[in-house]
Amino acid sequence: MSDSPAEQLGLGLIGYEEARRQAELLPSKAVRARALNRVETLHDLLSELPTAENLTFNHSGLCQTSLPHQRPASDTAVWKRQSGRFTLMIRPGVINGAATTAPSRGKTPAKGEEDYVGVPFGPKARLIMFHLQTEGLKSRTVSLGKNLSAFLRSLGLEVRGGPRGTIRPIREQALRIGRCTFTMQWDAIDGQRTIITDTNIVEGMDLWNPSSEDWSGEVQLSQHFHDHLREHAVPLDRRGIALLSNNSLGLDLYALFAYRLPRLKMPLKLTWEQLQSQIGSESEPKELARKVRDVLPTVLRAYPGAQVEAESQQGRTPGKLILKPSPPAVPKTSVQGFRLIEG
Repeated sequence: MSDSPAEQLGLGLIGYEEARRQAELLPSKAVRARALNRVETLHDLLSELPTAENLTFNHSGLCQTSLPHQRPASDTAVWKRQSGRFTLMIRPGVINGAATTAPSRGKTPAKGEEDYVGVPFGPKARLIMFHLQTEGLKSRTVSLGKNLSAFLRSLGLEVRGGPRGTIRPIREQALRIGRCTFTMQWDAIDGQRTIITDTNIVEGMDLWNPSSEDWSGEVQLSQHFHDHLREHAVPLDRRGIALLSNNSLGLDLYALFAYRLPRLKMPLKLTWEQLQSQIGSESEPKELARKVRDVLPTVLRAYPGAQVEAESQQGRTPGKLILKPSPPAVPKTSVQGFRLIEG
């Protein structure tokens, strides 16, 4: 039996009241608060449809392909992922050394010197992308700082300063997103290509007090990406994201399932090599399979209607990830005022 009250609740091993009681008995105040938050979030997911406040959005292309899970070895390398006819490429941008704080590896560029910021990575980069796109559907100008902190707190994440706090890595990932160039490319069946060429998701970024814990600022989404997002926004349930907020692989799978499962007419089998080419993992396929099997139960709690199965390895046959037609993560009746992508 799992030690986590939320996991026991999700598996139907105990009821809501018992899950709360067990969480309240945990000795550490911080652990107790996180456990209670997860119990409440999971209970809401299992018992209530999402409201407008629970909605988060992600571009369909960014549901199929993902950012790196870990910091890339090189800040100058281009990141590339592909899913079927869609390809995502991210080229690191540069900043002027006098413009802001050092983006990576604790290195401070000399005044007037350009420095590559590197590709965004990890769970915080994904959460910032969700925030930018969700707010970006309302307005091309998206506020950071307090607004981003409020979004992260709504996911149960602490936003705190200090050397080991979360503000510095959040600021770093926001800067990487703001300076990188995202290229989204679709290969048409007839060999023709539809390309959003060198599309900066962020067209402009103004940071105030960038070296301070009280930093804030505004991000201007590019008109091209903003227009495309309005046509290709996939609704996600913020409560499900909250359960996975510290797990890059879990967030990748959740977004992928939210896009693919409602559009399926029959089961789809993905090899681990195919999955590795789409999501942010650089693990070998066998190791990726192990990690997916570990996190999949939590992903399925975050998306209760998802019909997904990870085949067990049979001899030397590694098995596959089986995706089956499923209801959407967010029912269409829960989405008002937004145009959803069609199949």
